Formats: sequence, C-alpha cells, structure tokens
Amino acid sequence: MNDSSTQEHKPRGPRLYHKKSRNGCTRCKQRRVKCDEIRPSCGSCSRHAVECVYLTTSQASSAASRRSTSATRHDSRLTGHSPASGSKLAPTYDDVSRRSPVNSAPGLFSNDIKPVVYSPNGPGFYSSPSSSYVTPADDGSDADIDLPEGPWRRFWELRLLYNYYTNMSQPFSIPQSQEIARMWQHEIPELATRMAVQQNRSALLYVIFANSALYLWKESTDKQERIELMKLQQVYHTMCSREQRRDIDDLLLRTSQNALFICFTSIRMVVHSIGLVQTMTVDPWEPPVQWLYMGRGASEILNITAEKLADPEEAQRIAAFEKGPPDLSNHKELITYDHSSLDWLLEHPAGPESNAAQEDHELDDENVRWVYESAMSYICVIHKAIADGEQDFAVVRRFGRFAIYVPAEFTKFVEERRPRAMVILAHFMALWIGLEHIWMIGRAGELQVRGIYKALPIEWSSKLDGLVARLKPPEVGRSS
Repeated sequence: MNDSSTQEHKPRGPRLYHKKSRNGCTRCKQRRVKCDEIRPSCGSCSRHAVECVYLTTSQASSAASRRSTSATRHDSRLTGHSPASGSKLAPTYDDVSRRSPVNSAPGLFSNDIKPVVYSPNGPGFYSSPSSSYVTPADDGSDADIDLPEGPWRRFWELRLLYNYYTNMSQPFSIPQSQEIARMWQHEIPELATRMAVQQNRSALLYVIFANSALYLWKESTDKQERIELMKLQQVYHTMCSREQRRDIDDLLLRTSQNALFICFTSIRMVVHSIGLVQTMTVDPWEPPVQWLYMGRGASEILNITAEKLADPEEAQRIAAFEKGPPDLSNHKELITYDHSSLDWLLEHPAGPESNAAQEDHELDDENVRWVYESAMSYICVIHKAIADGEQDFAVVRRFGRFAIYVPAEFTKFVEERRPRAMVILAHFMALWIGLEHIWMIGRAGELQVRGIYKALPIEWSSKLDGLVARLKPPEVGRSS
C-alpha cells in the first residue's frame, strides 16, 4: 500500500499510549482509558462508584461493525430513519416482534443482543450514584442502554404503572401520615407522568417502573417472568440514572426549575436501593456496598436540590419526608447514641492475651474506631425504636438512613471485608428479620446474616452465633 493510501485510511481519534484492553468494560472503552478488567467492577468504575458494564461475546464481536457505521447511524438520527438492526445495544421493535408470538407478551430482548450489566447479585445490579450523578464526564457507560419503542413496551409500562397504583402506593399495613400517603399515592405518580409527557423528563417515571418491576419480580413464581422483570428493573433503573444526571446538570446551570421533581426522584431511588438488597448474592456472599453507595448518592442529590426549592410549599412537602415520623433530621444525635451494649463486637474474638489480638491494631486508629462506633450507635437507636413499638414504616425509614448517616468509610471497610465491619453489618441486617411481610425487605435480613456468617473468618463467626441460632432452618429450594 502506498503512502497516499495509508494516509487516506489512517485511524481517527487520539492515539492510545497503552496496551489495548480487548475485554474491558464499556465505560473505560468510551473514556479511552485502560480497563484492568476486574470483575464484577473494574478499578476505574469502583473509584467513581458507577455501574460496571461488560458486553457479552456476541456484543463484543459486533462492536467493531457498530463503530465503522457510526457516521451512517448519525445521519439516520438526523433524517429520522432507524439504524440497521444490531447497531444499538437495545434491539428495535421489529427485532423483538420477529422472535415473539403475536398472542403473548413479547420478550424484552432478543436472544443475540442484550444489555448486560455485570454485578455481584447475578441478574440484578446497583447503580451507585454518588457524585457521578452530577459529573458530566462520567455520563457515558449507560448512553446506549434504552428500550425499543413498540406495543410490547407500552404493554409493560401500563402493567407496571397499574401495579404501582394498586399494590405499591401504600406499602405498609398501617399507613404513614395522611400528607405523605397522599404524595406516594397521587402527587408523585401524577408529577412523573406529567413531566414525561410535557417536558420529556422521565427520571421519576423510570424509577417508578424499575421499582414496580422489582415488586413483581419479588411476587412472581414463574422463572422466565422473573428473568424478564429483572431485565426491566435493570434497564429502567439505568435510564433513570441517566435522566437524573441530565436534570441535575440543567438545575445547576440554572436552566431548569425542577428541583421538586428531582427531589421526588431521589426519594424513590432511596426506596429502590432498599428493595435491591434482597437480590444480592449471598452464596458466595458479596458485600452489598452498591446499595450503600446508592443510598448515600441519592441523599447527596436530595440535599443539593432541596436547597434550590424556591416555593415554600414545595420545601414543606420535602420537609415532611425528612422530619417524619420519625424525625431523623438530627443525624449527629443518631450516630453518637449509647452503643455500649454492642461494644463487645469490636473486641478481638481470641481474647486480649492471645497473639492474634496483640497483632490486631485496627482500633489504634481513632478515626477507624469512630466509624465503627457510629454504626453501632445507629444500630442501637433502631433497637430502641423496635423495642418501643415503633410502626413498620418508621423502622424501614431508619433502615434507609443507615447508608446516609453512617460514615462513608464504613462502606469501604465492608467492601474490604474487614471482619469487624462484616460483624456490625450482620447485626444491622438482623434488624430486618421479622419484617419479611414488607415487600421491599423480604428475606434480605436473613439472607445477609447467613451469607456474612459463612464468609467470616472462623474465629470471628462466634460473634454471630446468637443471631444464627435464632434463624429458622433454610428451606430447601426456596428462592429469594
């Protein structure tokens, strides 16, 4: 090949000065950085607390052809014509309808092209919002994840919305305050649909769909339907995250006045983060850190947007969620509560005279000790609330605030599988046992206690003997 021909066909874009990662995640590929290919979450995605997406083999093999047709795809968007089949992560409606019987609810995805989000909990995944919600540079890993238009999508969305109104708008047997019940049942879904239709802002509607799909997944006994519903939950959740970032960007740039809409979306995302705990893999146990990241991230967004509520009535409605009942606005009081009844959890199980105990210097760091003590204080607050007969909805609200008020370092300690952090988390999850009748809780507490007990170093497992002894024998073949 001559020089002119070589020059004519030279590759576009900046050169990469590192060895290419053929099997890297989609986010690293889009950012043009090397991926360490660690699963379930690569180092870059873990540092940014965002979901880590790996393509299936069939997707990876077609990636080059998609890139080579990017110009054609761009032109088709301008002209309004659909791109060729296989040029997007999600298939077109025609792709799906050819594979689905007309007289049944069609499948969500074709057999060849599927949005796959790899995560510790198998079919489900956590979108760890954190600061990625407000950082435009991190927007990209979910850019191509969408649902194709068509009758089948409308079928599912109508079903999900109907399920929300009939089964989920009041999740507790004893309702919360009349004001909060009215917001859950009427104001939030009405605002979600109005904003989607009038302003093309669908984040709140998407998280309602994701939450409803998770509920139906929990209630379904059909294996194939559960797979389908978990895919729905995945994709709507991802689409919500993408739309929420856009809405926050607009708000911070003062081009939007949708602070209340963003606040409601964040509140529903916190609820969704609780419901996702029951989907986590516990054999082998994987630290449920993405739930903790997600709760904290949604809370940070709520704090940012709440300050931008110009209308006093809107500020009052958000304050109703913040102050209860119960009133959880004073977080410092909640993490400085008397934790002496749980101090034994911090002691090395081998005893102070053993060599192992003498080599354990973790608590010599005052900040580390403070992190553990803050988590134990919050657990003791919930213990007291349950002993005082607090209603289910109030106790569950306290569960959601654990990810928000307990220091962020605790999540890192759990992620590192430090025995003390695992033991403390198990005692927190044990509080969930007894609330299985609440759909968003389910068997998450029991499953987490069993999983942590099995994953702990043998010398530390004695710290959970009392908890495990109170559990019922596991039912053979029972699914979560």
